[in-house]
Amino acid sequence: MHNVKPSLVCRTIVLTAVMTASLGAQPARPNPPAPPSFASTTLQQVDSIAEAEFRLDSLGSITLGVVSGRDLVWSKSYGYVDRARRQRATPSSVYRIASITKQVTAVMLLQLTESRVVGLADPVARHFPEIAQVKGGVGPHAPTLVQLATMASGLPRGPNDERRSSSGPPDRWVQSLMSALPHTQFRTEPGTAYGYSNVGYAILGAALSRAAGESYVDYVRRRILRPLGMTTTDFTLSPDTRDRLATGVDYDVLYRDTLNYEDAARDHLQGLGYSVPAGGLYSTVGDVAKLVSFQIGFGPDSILRPETLERRNAVPIASFPELYWGYGLGVQVARWADTTAVGHSGNLSGYTSQVYYDLTRKYGVIVLRSAAGGRADAHRLAGRAFRKLRASHEGK
Repeated sequence: MHNVKPSLVCRTIVLTAVMTASLGAQPARPNPPAPPSFASTTLQQVDSIAEAEFRLDSLGSITLGVVSGRDLVWSKSYGYVDRARRQRATPSSVYRIASITKQVTAVMLLQLTESRVVGLADPVARHFPEIAQVKGGVGPHAPTLVQLATMASGLPRGPNDERRSSSGPPDRWVQSLMSALPHTQFRTEPGTAYGYSNVGYAILGAALSRAAGESYVDYVRRRILRPLGMTTTDFTLSPDTRDRLATGVDYDVLYRDTLNYEDAARDHLQGLGYSVPAGGLYSTVGDVAKLVSFQIGFGPDSILRPETLERRNAVPIASFPELYWGYGLGVQVARWADTTAVGHSGNLSGYTSQVYYDLTRKYGVIVLRSAAGGRADAHRLAGRAFRKLRASHEGK
């Protein structure tokens, strides 16, 4: 799905009225509406949906959480966190959240625009001239920061270097990126087509770090994770989080339906190389809930002012012509008939994840899974749970 490239100008998804209004025309911001209260019977139905999804293959573990306003109001885990299947998963289990990290990188971009360190329309070369090493030079049409953040940069998913730049510790990710640039080539002219790009988000992280005068990892810890109270979220594993880490497993169809634990284990040891700003975080359902609560408008305002979040929501969304999926500023958008959700997915060796939230109704769903492939699906589960909660809130 992410490889399809519709024209950016062909369609946009209108999520809410605030997402299409200009920032300057906004009236005084009212208090957020009261978040929904979900009945125990509804949460039992969500539990049944998750249990059935997990039992499709019983691979690894799944942890699911429901957020309403400021709070994680319900969470439950299914399966085991260890290969021997002796230790059950709990809501305190740690997972790789992969590309959900991009939402954090997008918050960094918005913070730096709020403080006028950078502008959304700044060409990336102003802050990261090394982008000139990318092949297929686009001259005066080099991508802007907002084009990197909205997957409209024209860059590919990753470099063509046989994954050599895809390993390396978090404190050396910039060096890995530098080695990847000569092996990267523009696919389209910036601003003309959607194209999911991990290397684009890595370049965005490098440009923002350069502009901030602080390493990306240190900035994110100091300005985003700690203020949000995400105490178990980081780019590296501490002794405590390593003990709580869910063992990742891949279901390999190509190798006679075997289970592959080696790739995920290797990534923990070797690191993800250049991909740190695109997918480097570990977290728990409780910590991700704090990020979701922030994204739906429950602060703290010291991280981003409400008007900055409104500016984010007004950035146009590149959509498939059928209007069932799109990408905005650090957010993916999914649509099922008259139901729309904002959030982000994550996929890495041994791990899949999905967050969906409703910017108007102020609730969200989190699914973290320590498996990739197989019959169960974190994205499908998140969508089903999200729609069940929406239907119960509206009395359907």
